[in-house]
Amino acid sequence: MSALGQQTKQAEGQPELGTPTFDARKRHRGVFRPAGFGASLFSRRVRRPKKLALILAMGWVAFVLLLATFADLLPLKDIILPIGHSNEPPHWGREFLGLDVVGRSMVSRLVFGARTSYLIAICATAVSLFIGCAIGLLAVYYRGVVDFLVNLLCNVILSLPGVLLLLTLAVVFTPSYWEVIWAIALVKLPGFIRVVQAIGRSEIEKSYVIAARGMGATGSRIMWRELLPSTLVSIVTYAGVVLPTVMLTEGALSYLGFGVPSPVASWGQMIAQSQHSIRTAPWQAVFPAVLFAINILALYTIADWLRVKVGVRSVDRTL
Repeated sequence: MSALGQQTKQAEGQPELGTPTFDARKRHRGVFRPAGFGASLFSRRVRRPKKLALILAMGWVAFVLLLATFADLLPLKDIILPIGHSNEPPHWGREFLGLDVVGRSMVSRLVFGARTSYLIAICATAVSLFIGCAIGLLAVYYRGVVDFLVNLLCNVILSLPGVLLLLTLAVVFTPSYWEVIWAIALVKLPGFIRVVQAIGRSEIEKSYVIAARGMGATGSRIMWRELLPSTLVSIVTYAGVVLPTVMLTEGALSYLGFGVPSPVASWGQMIAQSQHSIRTAPWQAVFPAVLFAINILALYTIADWLRVKVGVRSVDRTL
């Protein structure tokens, strides 16, 4: 074939500049992008706000985590003893976020409240993740009666309203850090078990698991060395999505008075304590509520990016 013919054939296989095309590798995103110069322009307009939002979310979460971690080293006022008059308004020269109904520093209680919210959210998610992985892998490998009992446990937990179950556990047990963590972890447990079961059932029939079983590998080795790595990426991604919901749950429990007991600071508890003075001292409810909402939004932004990132990689492997 002549050089002219080859150039003509190549030109026929390429869309004209500005012709709308649909990238097959981006089917899962459902994005319709124009080709050529329009593609790069469209991509910049879509990606730049998302990247900026992701950077801001990561920066904010990192900043709050640093404050919460090193709160004891910061020059903050005591969160238990009052330092002034109650309901003192914000003042730049003294307390730039004001004082609460007892006369305690709002800045100090907000920082230590961040520690409480993040500590409970991370610990409850981690407990639910580890227990859910173990139970899910046992159900996938042994099947039969074990799988039936695990599904029965999940159905029982899911059949009960989450808020009612949490309130019941909070009434039965004395509220403290670990009681709240275990109660929330129990409510979130079925989700982790179902994710491990869904992935493990498709992986256990694959050749590498059959080969390991044929070579005499024990059940524990197959579960922890073969099946667990296949589910780890998806389960960690799911944990990132669950984390902000756990923080919301902790805030709701603290607002209702079933979270960590006073004088431990918590954002939900601070909002509840300020509801009687909302007209005279609105900053006492506004500051913790705004911080709570910003943190939830930032965590959801990071979780959504992580979910899309993992989804893109998994789809690319199949193409």
